[in-house]
Amino acid sequence: MAEVCVSRNFDFPGGELTAQPWSVPRHVFDDTFVSTGDGTFGQQTTLPGKLMIDSGIQTWTNNSPLDAMVLLRVYRAYRNYVVSNPNVVQIRDRFTTAIGADTPRVPDTSNQYQGATGGGVDFSSNTVTQPLAGKLWMWEDACMSEDWFGPVPPGEDFKFWYRCYLWTPPPWSNNANENDPEHSATVRNARIQLMAFPTQDQAVMG
Repeated sequence: MAEVCVSRNFDFPGGELTAQPWSVPRHVFDDTFVSTGDGTFGQQTTLPGKLMIDSGIQTWTNNSPLDAMVLLRVYRAYRNYVVSNPNVVQIRDRFTTAIGADTPRVPDTSNQYQGATGGGVDFSSNTVTQPLAGKLWMWEDACMSEDWFGPVPPGEDFKFWYRCYLWTPPPWSNNANENDPEHSATVRNARIQLMAFPTQDQAVMG
């Protein structure tokens, strides 16, 4: 009987050629992390600001005999916020990654971030420097971003850590909206998926 050589992306049990599970793109992680900071907020002028979402360190182990490439997807839920004249709010998020024995750095959005949104209004003030009445209401659609990582060697870990923060760029007015301030934000959640993609086998097996 002839001995057939095949890639490790395939198998030959009982004389029939079959594909291994890791030979096609597959979902290997899918979880939603809920905001614990939704609601009213006050002055948050010190970066990175108020922590809204924290995934903690999450891990996927490559259980195939070949290197894998990882596609990381971040789905951000729809958001809304209210901010009073003359204050401004910004919502930033960031994830960090590591492959192997390393640990992802704490995702600090002070200087680097993957996503950002926010806004405010400035209607000036009256003759006694009290901000005039005014508010901004903002609703934003959900969105998604993707990034590639790898290769992840066989048996090695891919780790990520995601955080979302809210901060208020200075200066901050305590008597906003004609001394009737209203500030609130709802970011809801972030869903994160990992998809593992196969790589070409550089060897054959009998």
